[in-house]
Amino acid sequence: MKKAITIIAVFICSVTSAYSGEHATRLSQCLVSNTTEADKSVLTSWVFATLAKHPNLASNPNMGDLVSIAQGVRSGADRDMAQLVEKFIYDKCNEELKAAVKNEGPMAIQSSIRSYVEQTGREILQHPSVAGSIGGVASQMDAQRLFQSLMSQ
Repeated sequence: MKKAITIIAVFICSVTSAYSGEHATRLSQCLVSNTTEADKSVLTSWVFATLAKHPNLASNPNMGDLVSIAQGVRSGADRDMAQLVEKFIYDKCNEELKAAVKNEGPMAIQSSIRSYVEQTGREILQHPSVAGSIGGVASQMDAQRLFQSLMSQ
């Protein structure tokens, strides 16, 4: 069963990475190394508030209570996220951002953010309470069938 949980976690966390040049990589490293637990909390809250607006959640009768987020809470999440982004742009990683754009173009920002979100997202998903929820999904799956599917040619 642990093997199935690990396979599912790897599947959920895996995202195809785009090529990053050295300046985009430095920008990503700056973002990651300057991210605090409080920053991760802001990011997690904003992602949750943003995903809650998705029509598949909002129109799902089983999810109504889960995604009922007051506009004030949503606005607060947006404000906090904007402040976090500004902190990185203007204070924490300004030099790395300028060098990445100058040397590798605007796509360096996209590449850096993708890398940052991948790494930070993995860390968030590894939190014991979240990992436990992933284990809940795994417990509902047919582990034998999953194993056979992965091992078949």
